[in-house]
This record gives sequence, C-alpha cells and structure tokens, in this order.
Amino acid sequence: MSVKIFQVRTLTVAVTAILLAACAREVSKEEMAKATEGFAIQDTNKLLVVDCLLPGQVRKLGSEMTYLTQRRPIRTTAADCEVRGGEYVAYDRANYASALKIWLPKAQEGDAAAQLYVGEIFEKGLGAQTDYQAAAQWYEKAAAQGNFQAQLNLGHLYEKGLGVPQNQETAMRWYRKSAGLDEAGLQYTPAVDAQNIVNKELVELRQEVAQSRQEAEQLRTQLQNTREQALEQQENLRRAQDELEALRNKLQQQKSAAPGGSSDIQALEQQLREKESQLKSQQAKLGALTETLGQERQRMKRELETARQEKPSAKAAESKANDAENRLNEKIETYQKQSAELTSWLTSSEKLDRSKIDQRKQALQQQAREIAALKEKVERQTPTQLAAAGSGPNIELLEPAITVTRGISSIQFGQGEQSKRLVGRIETPSGLTKLLLNDKPLAVDASGRFETDVALQGAETIVQIIATDKRNQSSNLNLRLLASEAPGQDSFPSVNNGDSKRPGDIQFGKFYALIIGNNDYSAYSSLKTPISDARSLEVLLRERYGFKTKLLTNASRHAIMSALNELNQKLTDQDNLLIYYAGHGEIDKKTQSAYWLPVDSEVGNSANWISSQSITEFLSIMPARHIMVVADSCYSGALTGSAVAKLPEGMDQAKRERWLKAMNSRKARTVLTSGGVKPVMDEGGGEHSVFANAFLKVLRSNKRVIEDYDIFRDVSNQVRVSASRAGFEQSPQYAPLQHAGHEGSPFFFVPEV
Repeated sequence: MSVKIFQVRTLTVAVTAILLAACAREVSKEEMAKATEGFAIQDTNKLLVVDCLLPGQVRKLGSEMTYLTQRRPIRTTAADCEVRGGEYVAYDRANYASALKIWLPKAQEGDAAAQLYVGEIFEKGLGAQTDYQAAAQWYEKAAAQGNFQAQLNLGHLYEKGLGVPQNQETAMRWYRKSAGLDEAGLQYTPAVDAQNIVNKELVELRQEVAQSRQEAEQLRTQLQNTREQALEQQENLRRAQDELEALRNKLQQQKSAAPGGSSDIQALEQQLREKESQLKSQQAKLGALTETLGQERQRMKRELETARQEKPSAKAAESKANDAENRLNEKIETYQKQSAELTSWLTSSEKLDRSKIDQRKQALQQQAREIAALKEKVERQTPTQLAAAGSGPNIELLEPAITVTRGISSIQFGQGEQSKRLVGRIETPSGLTKLLLNDKPLAVDASGRFETDVALQGAETIVQIIATDKRNQSSNLNLRLLASEAPGQDSFPSVNNGDSKRPGDIQFGKFYALIIGNNDYSAYSSLKTPISDARSLEVLLRERYGFKTKLLTNASRHAIMSALNELNQKLTDQDNLLIYYAGHGEIDKKTQSAYWLPVDSEVGNSANWISSQSITEFLSIMPARHIMVVADSCYSGALTGSAVAKLPEGMDQAKRERWLKAMNSRKARTVLTSGGVKPVMDEGGGEHSVFANAFLKVLRSNKRVIEDYDIFRDVSNQVRVSASRAGFEQSPQYAPLQHAGHEGSPFFFVPEV
C-alpha cells in the first residue's frame, strides 16, 4: 500500500513539475525579441522595469527524484516577466510591501543581490517613509559578501550621513572597495570634489555683462538723441534753402525793375550772401550730425552683433525693430547727401538749372515724408520677446528679455533682484474679455498694452498669463522666473588632450549609442537645435569613436522605449552604451523628479512623459558594462561625483594601465546633464545649443582615451561662460546614477586610431 501511495505521489509531483517547467523554462533572447516585437503603443508600459517573481525550476536528483525549486526574484521588463510566466505588480502600483514580498525571502537566505535590492527598497521608500538605517544594514550584509553596488551605496550613505554617522573616510574606503582599487593596490581619488570653489572669473564676467548691457542702452539713447538733432537740422536746412531761393528770386525781380547799383539791390545782395553763408553753415552742421549718426550706428551694430552671438534668441526678437531703425538711419544719411548737393547748387555762382532744382526739392520732400513715417514706426514699435500659444488673443511679451529654454521659456533674475516689470501687448480683433496673471486680473489700456510687476517666490516661480476674447477663445503664455545662483560655483582645470598614446592590451569592448533629438512638438513650443545637435553627434561618434549608432528624431514615447528594449536584448556585459537626449523636459516641483518629453507628450498629462527614474531602472537591468546618459534637458536621481574614481594626476604609464584595467572590470552608470534639474538654453552655440556645442568641441579635439568626468570639466567651463555672456545661469552636472548598478568606474571615450 505504501509503495502505491509513493508511486502516486511521485507521479503527481512529476506531472506537476512538468507542467510548471513549461512556464519556468529559460527564454532565449531571440524568443524575447520576438515576444516584444511590434508592441502596440498602448502596451509601451510593458517595457518598463518591474520586480518579477519567476516560477521555480524543475530539477532532477538521480534517476528517480524530481523536485521544484523555490520561486526566483529578478528585475526585468513587464513583458519579459509575462513571457517567462512570472508574477509582478504593475509599475504604477508597485510599493514598499509588494517589492519586499519579492526580494525579502531571498535576502534573508543570504543572497547578496537580494540584500542589495532590499537595501534599495528601504532607501527609496516606495510610497512609505525612507528607512536609511535599515538600508545601511542590508547594504552592510551584501557589501560583506563582495557586492560592488552595495559597497558603493553604503559609501554614499556614509558620505551623506544617512542612517549612519557621517564619515568621509569610511565613505572613501567603501568607494575604493567598490571600484576594485584595493586589489589593484591603487589610491582612490574622487572624480568631482563635493566642495564648492568660488569661481571669481564667472562672477567678474557676470558684472562685465551687466555693465555691457548698461553701455549698450546708453549708446542706444545717444543714437536716438543724435537722430533727433539731425532730423531737426534737416527741417531748419529745408527752410533755409526755401528762404535763399525766395531771396534770390526777389533779387532778380529787383534787378529787372530798378537800375543797377541801387541801394535796395545792394542790400538784397548782402542779405543773399549772408543767407548763403548761413545755409552752408547749416549744411555743414547737418553733415557733422549725420557723420556722428553713422559712427554711432556702426558702434550700435557691433554691440548688437556681439549680443546676438551671445544670445541668439534676442536676434529674432529684435530684428524687426532693428530693421526699421536701420532703414530710418539710412534715409537720414541719403537725405543729407542729396540736400548737400542741392545747397551747393543754390550757393553756386553759375546759372541755376530750374528743372533740376525743382526735381531735387520734390525728391527731398518725399524723403522727408518717408523719414517721418519711419520715425513714427520706430517709436511705436517694441521688439516682441515671446508670443503666446492658443486660438484666442495674441499675447506678446515686450519686456524683459526672455531666454528660450527647453521646457518653459525663462526670465533670469540678477543677483539680489527680487522683482521685474513685465510689459506686454494684447491683440484681438473680436475684443478682449479678460486678462489674468496667475488667476488675478490685469489692466489693459486702449492700445492693448499691459504692465505689471512680478516677484520671485523661492528659487523658481511659474507665471501664467491667460487672455480670453469675446468669442470665449483663450490663449496662454507660461514663463519661469529663475533666481540667481549663489556666486560660489565649482571651478575645474582644463583637460590636457594632447597625449594621444593608447593603453596597451585593454579591451574596451563594443560601443553603442542611442541618440534622440526632438524639435517638433504637438502640444509644446517647437525647438530649434535638438535635431541638429543629435545629427552632428551621431556622425562624430560613428566616424571618430567607432560607435554603432541609432538616431531617433522627433521620437514618440513608444519609439524611445522600444529602442531601449532593443538595446537591452542586444548588449552584452562587454559592451558600452551612450544615451543622448535633446528636447523638452519637465520637472515635478514636489518631488524634483525630471521627465523627458517625447513629441507626443501633452501639457499637464504625464501619460506619455518618460521619467528619469524609468530610464535609470532600465539601465539597472541592462547587461552593458559601461553606460552613460547625456541629457541636454534635465535628469534627476544621481549620487555625488565622489562615487566615481578619478585617474590621479602624475600616474606613470604602467600604473595608468593597471588603473584602466581595474576600472574596465567595473560597471559604470553615469549621467552628464546640461543643467541638472534646472531649465537649459535651446540656443547659444550657433546651430547648436550652448551645451551641445561645447560637448561636440571637446569630443572633436580629444586625441586620447578620455574619461567622462574630464569631458564634463571642459564642457562645464565652456557652458558657464557662454551662458553668462547671454545673461543666463546654466551649470552642467555630472554624477553616477543612483540604484542603476554603478560600481565606481567612469565611462570611457576611445578614439579610433
């Protein structure tokens, strides 16, 4: 009887195991790629990373015993989890409890990877209060087993004093272990010192920019005054020419009626000589004024050209008004030349050509009318800095200067400045019903002009202007007010790129790049430079550095997530990946979480936005050894620069190769952003953004194996100076990504021989 029961139980276990094995089998990359190929757009969320609990595996012990292992936790995409028969909680409903349910049992058994993930769960909080002390305890357990990522995370907690006593020495010790420099017998030097250094040069540059603007304004006022004097002198000269001609006609009549040499004729001849002298004097004065006007105009032109190079967004805003001023000044100069010629005819002793004089006077009268019309146009016209979007009234912002940034356009405040005067204009054929600034009514005069003061409220303030017409159609204009940063900034020495010697037998693996440039948005304002930035970088990485590249322009959320999934299937643990994004970004003010905005994003609806957290989680499951994100937008969720090992200065070639080999065996997950979680300029570098222009320059000039932090140093210096000249504050940021699998190594750029 017992034998039969045993046989039945064995059969039952075997059948159950076989059925479960069908769900628990390993899935090949080819099958996974086929499973996710052609994913519908509505299923894009299945490409996000989840905590997945896979079924146990069927194993056989000897010839008779078959058993089922425990269920296995992994981090993978929701699509992969489904294909492999796993269990997961949807990414948007996952929380502290659901994540611990997956990983805690395995961590309690002593699995180092599970202990790392449990530590990250406590550090993140996931809907509950963060518990840094518990996180440190689990990191300690994983770190003791040699888990590099746990060692690095533990170092970060000691550096910041989170859940453990703050201790820089202990932090550096854990960073050194994570980077593998203990085994290599090499010292650990942080890539970016966390201490801020006052950049006196940048402060002085900002002062110079402010002074330059003041001088340009004074020059413009001086130019206007000189022009007014020239126009007034033109009118005086025209009257003097008419008086001279009338006097000459009167003299001719007197000579015909009276005998020569009479006292009346002599008196008229004396008056004529005096009038000719006055006319010549007035003509000379007009000539001098016109010459001064020309000189001031050339100075103003040079100032404007300099300003346009430093701040291209001002070029379009001021071009219309400047064109009108230029035409007015040219008309004045032309008038002066033709008027001088008329004066020389009128004061000549030769016989006058009556028809020629009449034609010239008519031409000058026509020019005078054109000058008056242009003068009125210039006085009436103010350059438009920014226009609103919407089907309702046209909202134009006239003052102050606007910086076109990725995201909402911005107004930069100066050091110590707390408020600015907003001046704008409303145009609506059907009539205006109401104008609101942050839900408060604004007064509008008969010409459609409005003025109001806006004040800073913290580091960043959002201003929304809404205009509604009598057809109940509305338009809105959104602005971001930015407080000036403290003058203390990181200052970095320039990188020496002259050494072109390559390391000996180090195998860096293959290099891949996903490059995204988004210009044309359906719900946001279009950008000018991202596609140009992306295309230039794609050529440079492919031709100069040997990257296998994939270029996405005007990409949707589905296209970006699908490209990441494709790379996840393709990359191996010997490969390197660079992800470059240029386009609009948004920042959640409450959480300081950053989002990339694909072209199908909607304002106020984050359904199609891509969070930096989602990107980071995707990078954490990718097998690639080194991954770097370069975001000419915004990105959040980074550690400090201390968590990246820097090649110490003065190291000999042998030690340098040992250091490179040690770093090449560790994972890198780093990010370089054009401005952290702050707005960044869309222009400023010719056909590129100010950041992309600097990034491309550094890569083009490089001749050696260069680390990402060295690129950051040169790019940061260039961007800060260029942005300051444009009256904007922008500071690139560099750091390893948190909870993405970073183990202390930098990302390497290896130019081809």
